[in-house]
Amino acid sequence: MLYIKINQTLTLLCFIFISLFSYSQEKQATEDSRYKGINVGHETRVLDSEINKKHYKLFISLPDDYNTNKDHKYPVLYLLDGQWDFTNLVSSYNTIKYDGLAPNIIIIGISYAGKDPDYTNLRANDMTPTSLPQIKDSGEAETFTEVLQKEIIPFVEKEYRASHENRTLAGTSFAGLYTHYVLFNSPNLFHNYIICNPSLWYDNELPFKYENKYYKNNKTLNANATLVWGSLDDVNRHEKMANQIKNHSYEGLNFLATVENGFGHNSSKPGGYAKGILHSFKIRGINIPEHELEKYTGNYELFPGQTISLIIYEGHLAVSEFRGQTNIPIYSISKDEFSLMGTYKTFDFNKDEKGQVISLTVEADQGNVVLKKVK
Repeated sequence: MLYIKINQTLTLLCFIFISLFSYSQEKQATEDSRYKGINVGHETRVLDSEINKKHYKLFISLPDDYNTNKDHKYPVLYLLDGQWDFTNLVSSYNTIKYDGLAPNIIIIGISYAGKDPDYTNLRANDMTPTSLPQIKDSGEAETFTEVLQKEIIPFVEKEYRASHENRTLAGTSFAGLYTHYVLFNSPNLFHNYIICNPSLWYDNELPFKYENKYYKNNKTLNANATLVWGSLDDVNRHEKMANQIKNHSYEGLNFLATVENGFGHNSSKPGGYAKGILHSFKIRGINIPEHELEKYTGNYELFPGQTISLIIYEGHLAVSEFRGQTNIPIYSISKDEFSLMGTYKTFDFNKDEKGQVISLTVEADQGNVVLKKVK
């Protein structure tokens, strides 16, 4: 039902844009990378850690408007195992962004630099919380967290217009184990957590102990967290963890546990990352008294001879009817900011010097559309 309503709102936008503009041919995307055969983003940077003496390679994907929207700071998604999953996640994000379901963000793929890096050994070292004899060089998650907190994140926030108020961490398998570890050991470092097929078996199911330990001392967890797994993966442990977190009912936690049916440990990543992005950046509207919404209602001119009507429906603004669609919701983000339900396509109401609403600006890829308010 949610996707049907979102498609309705997107249909409305499409009609508005087609009515007012002729689409120009999209510009061919340019590849600035020196690396051939793989899209590693707009830039590739190397960071030499003073803490653990490792050399990290950072794949940087910047928003389309990064060079033009120079006063804006962007949310940042930090993806572990960038050498394997960066292209995958960027592709998932772009499809979501195209539908208006996520904001413009910076994506950082964290990998390792140097000649022929041993990814398996390096990640096992960084992303495991304790040392196991059967896993070479394991057990340095605490040190890697220090690298993230004191070196990687400050580097990104210095070099790019990266917001420190909206950070996301994402990872699969050992990287999912580490993402879970950070959530319950350094919960203030990130705001969103995408935990895909985490290795919950590690060290006699140590992740369950971390979560229980956190709960004993904290009943609040301010985060958006997604736990996703393939139906052909370690289902019992993942369900057990999902139930354990749900039963603790943390105040402030928006938790999503979801399954990718028919997929396994690796093949569930595309869908898993997509669901995690949707949950992390979901617009959560607020309630505004109806009498404060009345000033926005009325008729707005789409083009000469045709208008759309905004009404109040079930406590929120709505487009009363358009091309067979009725009561299309417009939700309140704040007292003066509005959004088509579930999307980042904003409705901005313009006022005169007396505070009277005179027009409506709809955000569009081809430029903003202004609809004059008429009686």
